Amino acid sequence: MNKLNARMIPLLAFLFLSSFSSSFFMLAPPACADRGVIPFSEVDVYGPGQKAILAWNGEVERLILSTDLYASGESRVLELLPLPSKPEVEGGSWESFEAVQSLVMKNIPRAAGEKGGVEGLSIVFHERIGAHEVTVVEASSLEDLAEFISKLAAEAGLPGGPSVSGKARIILEDYLGRGFRFWVLDVVDLTSNPGSVEPIIYEFRSPTLYYPLKISSTAEGSTEITLYLVTWMAVQEGDIPAGMRMARYHPSGQPVQFQVTHEELQAVDEGIPHLFNPVPAVYPSPTMWITAVKYEGELGSLDFDLEIPGRRGACRLIDVEVEKASYRLGEEVEVSVRFIHLLPGCVEIMVVHDHQVRLEILDSAGTRVESWTWNTEGDLYKRVGWKPSKEGVYLVRASSWWNGERLEVEDQAEVEVHPGTPAATSTTVTSITVTSIHADSLYEAKWMLIGAATAICSVLIGVAVAYWLLKPR
Repeated sequence: MNKLNARMIPLLAFLFLSSFSSSFFMLAPPACADRGVIPFSEVDVYGPGQKAILAWNGEVERLILSTDLYASGESRVLELLPLPSKPEVEGGSWESFEAVQSLVMKNIPRAAGEKGGVEGLSIVFHERIGAHEVTVVEASSLEDLAEFISKLAAEAGLPGGPSVSGKARIILEDYLGRGFRFWVLDVVDLTSNPGSVEPIIYEFRSPTLYYPLKISSTAEGSTEITLYLVTWMAVQEGDIPAGMRMARYHPSGQPVQFQVTHEELQAVDEGIPHLFNPVPAVYPSPTMWITAVKYEGELGSLDFDLEIPGRRGACRLIDVEVEKASYRLGEEVEVSVRFIHLLPGCVEIMVVHDHQVRLEILDSAGTRVESWTWNTEGDLYKRVGWKPSKEGVYLVRASSWWNGERLEVEDQAEVEVHPGTPAATSTTVTSITVTSIHADSLYEAKWMLIGAATAICSVLIGVAVAYWLLKPR
């Protein structure tokens, strides 16, 4: 793997410490993983090589995260990482980053667990992995989280203690306010010898392609952050936060973005291909995309996280429509669903698969009250009727699922059902319309018969006259 020209900058602790000072670390490419770092001694902490690989299939994210940390003496640090759901945690390998680096070079453009401890907080995972002692807690209270951090520091024999105050408190409250309940606390043993701490892999459910950046904004100094994103569809420039940009090849200026096969991702990490299609049905296997994105600037300006939602209708499209937004009890709700299997400009490798289109009616409590399911290998259009039995607000949701297993696209509409029966005028108008159409048809048929009879009579009269004139006398 190519050595990095890393520059080391002092690191400010993510949480302000009461008994000592600390410093913040930065690096150059290929990747920078932003976790809040809490040193617990007066030695300086450096990070000459943070790296992160993010793979997301629209529902589950696999984050391979590592930092090259070393200290001027024997030391320990506590790293803090907010996540949207409880992660599965395992050890990683440096071969993942070597494989990604190899793919980047290959694609250079030719043109160029247990509960307890603190009330309201639960420990859901605790394990020693190499130099890491990883604890995952579920917490929704800032006070509970701060108390647990102090308790963990004391139990680990770390001198000093963090106090959550000022900007650090505001940032933690922001994550908690956005629903982040799971926190990874990683106590890392450091030595004075420059070396790479083993990568850690976190796998968790996420509604977006997610990476925490804001948590590092309490530190000072400038930094370069590079992340490698593995996704079904190519990430667009407009998908990434305004403070970031796509990394580019030199000197061509083309973005570092390319397609990779199932086999190539297998070389990066065996768990990544399983996020997509576990075993390809044909050869060559379907392709995914790797995109490199960067942030260059002040740490204090990191007032955002990387959160990229799935692009609705990227190559598939589903639309659900109702005739109107408001109905009366007893009226039939007309619902139409349109699914487009492949939009113009999109291509698809011929893998044996189908698409399961689901239509669901949910009440205000989220309970499914009616549903329909269709399987298709191409486009699909369906129109159904549904009569609600109770008044209230209902959600009409349509979605498509690859082989009935993986969500592709979805759409929804809302209808409100009011008490009472449908207005009589509607039925009257309908009856009048039908009767009018029927009367018009009878009127037209009547005149057609009269016309036909007249024509026949004219022919017979003509024949009789001709016979009379031509008859020999």
